[in-house]
Amino acid sequence: MVFPLSRRWRLGLGLTLLFVGLVAAVYRYLSTHQINVHITSRVFMLVLVLVIVIVVVVLPAYSVIVTNEIRKRRRVEKALTHAKEEAERASKFKDRFLSTMSHELRTPLNAVMGFSDLLADTRYGQLNERQQRYVGHINTGGRHLLKLINDILDLSKIEAGRLEISLEDLSVAIIFDEVVSALRPLAEKKTQTLSPSAEPSLAVRADAMRFKQVLMNLVGNAVKFTPKGGRIELSAEQVEREVLVKVRDNGPGIPREEQKLIFESFYRLRNSGEGVEGTGLGLVIAESLVKLQGGNLGLESEPGHGSCFHFSLPVATAVRERRASGAKVAHKPPKTPKILIIEDDRLTVHLIESQLTASGYEVVSCDQPERALEIAADLQPQAITLDLLIKQTSGWEILLQLKNDPRTTSIPVIIVTIVDQPAMGAAIGADEYLVKPVDKATLLAAVTRCLSGREVSSPARPILVVEDDRPTLEVIAELLKTKGYAVATAADGASARRQVAASLPELVILDLMLPKVSGFELLAEWRADPHTAEIPIFVLTNKELTAQEKNYLRTNAQFLFRKQESWQDGLLKQLQRAVGKPQTVKV
Repeated sequence: MVFPLSRRWRLGLGLTLLFVGLVAAVYRYLSTHQINVHITSRVFMLVLVLVIVIVVVVLPAYSVIVTNEIRKRRRVEKALTHAKEEAERASKFKDRFLSTMSHELRTPLNAVMGFSDLLADTRYGQLNERQQRYVGHINTGGRHLLKLINDILDLSKIEAGRLEISLEDLSVAIIFDEVVSALRPLAEKKTQTLSPSAEPSLAVRADAMRFKQVLMNLVGNAVKFTPKGGRIELSAEQVEREVLVKVRDNGPGIPREEQKLIFESFYRLRNSGEGVEGTGLGLVIAESLVKLQGGNLGLESEPGHGSCFHFSLPVATAVRERRASGAKVAHKPPKTPKILIIEDDRLTVHLIESQLTASGYEVVSCDQPERALEIAADLQPQAITLDLLIKQTSGWEILLQLKNDPRTTSIPVIIVTIVDQPAMGAAIGADEYLVKPVDKATLLAAVTRCLSGREVSSPARPILVVEDDRPTLEVIAELLKTKGYAVATAADGASARRQVAASLPELVILDLMLPKVSGFELLAEWRADPHTAEIPIFVLTNKELTAQEKNYLRTNAQFLFRKQESWQDGLLKQLQRAVGKPQTVKV
């Protein structure tokens, strides 16, 4: 029988035999030459025994121990690698599952909530008390399920770092009014007083949708947990370069030991009194949204003395009134506005058609999406609603065709879809982007904005482009001119300073790295001068910015665009929001 030896054993035995041979040879040499080796031989024998013990016993034992440790470590590393791969695979499956389920759940929810609204509308027939109660239960359940889906999707995006934030200057008072208008019916059911307080000129730098979402969550919680007859105050004030927002109530308060726990996922107050709806995700999402916009969400509360949630966001320059607000009713088209619906789901078509016709619009549905461009070109509607998920063709392709064809490029397009990608829609040219389910008020508000937006005239004053690189200056100027805007240019900071002093532009597109006078110096001068403090300024630069510079621009400029990124579509979109769409296009 053959017993195979490992490489280490073979090496150890070889070294032992070699050492023994050397000792024997030396000993024989000393004995042959009649040298006294009595003591020396004992030393040699002792060393020989020690070496044999070390090589034959100690080294193999040490080798076995080390080998086992290495094998254990490799097994652990392999297990960790496998666990990491499994976690990444599970994360991908989770994202895919959430995306699929959000689509599959939102589609029927759109019909449930929309048609329950139509049933509640007396125009389609009077319901008795029991029927009204049942329809109300259907609508309430649908909205609760929709909120749950939205919360889960938002939390998933936040955890994955894929939540988009689009900062802009917002009027705090206007956002407060929208939040209070939406939640006042709930407060009135409990005879609560809901009072907003903000200066009309106070503006904040934030994402409009996410800022409103945070307030809706905080005020909604206050309404739910404050007893009947309670008081809820929504206030904002400027503190240095930030806007401090507070939501205060005189409810039961939050125990000190639970004040940190409520910011954890799925946690709900143990002693909340009456049973209330909720998933325990609202505050987690609100805290994350505030952080993404540059602030921190805090809480002050004493049991029996109410609660106060507060957060701070960067202050913005005062938001100017829209120029379209001066339009008279007589300026509206004399005939009934015509809306074209491009949608392949018959239930959704019927729902949108009912909502629009009930408000006095003429509606035409497109039952051949592959011919949507030709139908829109022949019909020339005042606005178009478009779904992105169409079986016969792609909604994205239809949007591109509508915006690239001269016959339809000026027709406003309202995206009404399950797909939650508003940034991509805005980049391609969508005028409004609504994610299903869409209630009647939201749809009508979007249509109204599009129809009024078509009447905005081109600004009389030019847009000043400040850029020292001549090719870049020409690119920006030509881009604006082809869209119908009047353009003035400045190749350095000193020239820009002289032009603004001589005549105020409608808006400034400013590079930061300029000869003679830098963009930061111009920005500081214009914001410090009351005569120029309210000029909208878009910064377009390739400068690597520090955190301090980013904070300064967030406070003093309307938007920041990077030259190393795709900025053209975003610039034009925000330009239209700031000064309106040109009435005529010059090519």
